[in-house]
Amino acid sequence: MRKVAVVLAVALLGSSVWAQTARKTYPWQHNGTDCTEMMTFCWYGSDIVSDPEVTAHGYRWLAQDKYEKPFEWVTEVRCIKSLQICILAFNQKLIFGGGTITDVSLYYVKEWNDYEIRAVGENDFPPGKECEIDTLLVNREEASVSMLSTPGPAATSKACETLLKPKTVMYRLQLGLQPIQK
Repeated sequence: MRKVAVVLAVALLGSSVWAQTARKTYPWQHNGTDCTEMMTFCWYGSDIVSDPEVTAHGYRWLAQDKYEKPFEWVTEVRCIKSLQICILAFNQKLIFGGGTITDVSLYYVKEWNDYEIRAVGENDFPPGKECEIDTLLVNREEASVSMLSTPGPAATSKACETLLKPKTVMYRLQLGLQPIQK
């Protein structure tokens, strides 16, 4: 009887240790890596590295609202857990002059777990005076990056409505490389 109890205890302990060390895999992972095939989304989580990071590359932000125009921005997102920051760099064509401009925006991580990152964008307005608030959502299960733009506390002020009329819009980064235009 005592041998059976010892064997059961060892088996239970062994299965518990194996379950804790077995890594979850996702359908988007390519050949056992932590990236998609074209490396347009990579999640290096705490299950494999001591300093988790996420990178994503895309070329267009599509809105869930069909009346919103997409943003044709070549984009890179990089989130670094140890710094509690996500960096969004994008290049866009100018409406006038035919050139392009590159911009970098900082997003401060509010939540980071094994499946999702939620980060709020830096704002030019002081806290409580924002016209809109942008939140970056990075999802490991879906290998996706989304941007939620919502009206800020000062959205109904004359200053904000003069610049733009803030409203809630969800955009999703279309991952991939920008098609070459001829």
